Formats: sequence, C-alpha cells, structure tokens
Amino acid sequence: MYTPQNFKDEVLGKRYDIDGYYGSQCWDGYALYMQKLGYPYANCTTSGFVKDIWNNRANNGMLNSCEVITIMQQGDIAVFGETNESPSSHIAIFMRDNGNGTGVFLGQNQGGKDGAFNEVTLSYSGVLGAFRPKCYLNLFPKPTPAPTQEDVVNYVPSDFRYESATFTVSADTPIIIRCAPSTKGKETGYQYVTGNSVVYDGYVVREGCVWISWISTNDGTRRWMSCGRANAQGKNVEPWGTFK
Repeated sequence: MYTPQNFKDEVLGKRYDIDGYYGSQCWDGYALYMQKLGYPYANCTTSGFVKDIWNNRANNGMLNSCEVITIMQQGDIAVFGETNESPSSHIAIFMRDNGNGTGVFLGQNQGGKDGAFNEVTLSYSGVLGAFRPKCYLNLFPKPTPAPTQEDVVNYVPSDFRYESATFTVSADTPIIIRCAPSTKGKETGYQYVTGNSVVYDGYVVREGCVWISWISTNDGTRRWMSCGRANAQGKNVEPWGTFK
C-alpha cells in the first residue's frame, strides 16, 4: 500500500510545478499528492488561493475522494486560512502531532529551497479544515475496548495518538520493552540499546514520559517503550533518541 511515508520519502527536498504557473507552490504539492493517490485535484476557482479548496468543498469534487475530519492522522490534507505563517492561505499534509497545539506538516512553498517539499511545524489554530483521502480511512486500526488485565495493553487505548515514524535509541542505559505504558508494566524480556531502531504506530503520554508502541513481528502482541520525558503539555522535551 502506498502510504504517506512513501510519499514523503519520494518527494522530500524536491520541487514540482503541476500547472506550470508560479513555480512550485503549495497547491502543486497537494495536486501531486492527489495524483499519487489516484484522485483528481481541486482548483482555486474563487479567490485564486488554496483556501478555496476548503471553502468550495461542497462543489469542487473533494468530497468524492475525501472525507472531512476533525482529528487529524498522518496523511490528512490540512487547509490553512490567512495567518502570519500563511498570509495567503496554505495547504499541506499532516505527518505527526507535537502534543502542544502544533503539528508537523509536509508541503511545498513553506520554506524549502525554491519552494521544495519540506516539513515544518504549524499551529492548528490556522487550520480551516482537513480532509482524509478515502483510501486512508482504515490506514490505522480502530481502538478496541480495553481488557481487564493491567499488565497487558494489547489494544489501542483511548489516549493513543496515531503516528507512524522511526525511533532510534541514543540513551546511555538500555530501555526496557514492556507490555503496558507504565514503569509498572510487565517486562517482555527485551531491551533496546543505543543504535537500535523501531518503527512505531503511535504513542501515549503517561507518568511524565512519552511511550511509543508497535506490534511485535515475533508474536503479534503490542509492545511499549518509554522514549523521553514529557512536559505538562505532553511534549517530548527530553528524548532518549532520534525520530524520523
């Protein structure tokens, strides 16, 4: 399956001019994304700026290929209004949440060289609305009810934040892999040391730490690992490794 991460790997640092006007604008980045997903793209037919894609959603075809959402997951298309960060409106692809009212967005014409694709942090306060391509409606598993066992969190808890990324350990001491996002969680017998990496699908913030999670390829169970200290807003202010 072609994922948002595949798209990022393909376009990061590159520039695209889909319509042949004004160079590599944010609209061109959005149009390329829609093409890669096999959908038609919408044009800016009222104001000439990308805010039209949201404002004209009822009749520009976007609702044929996307659904309007309120809580973003990786791969969603966010449309920003006129803000200090985007004076003429902006459109970009949501990649991950920072836990402090901002998120990381992939797009063109947002500071990359000659307008090339890059990732930047933007405030959610400027978002007019967001779309989820229909091919990604089931990209991440839906939460299931929690079992009664406290030492096995083999489900997606209600405070789980979806995020697909790679964490590489750089801590001085090994990090214990547990069956639950807690220092009291049952130990799996595995530890990650400096240089070890894992691709995770989301995280929770508990006990003053950020806990990432993934499904083990060995036994198919969900595993948990603390990866840094969190502040009061839930932001990882003391990471024990690097994220990509």
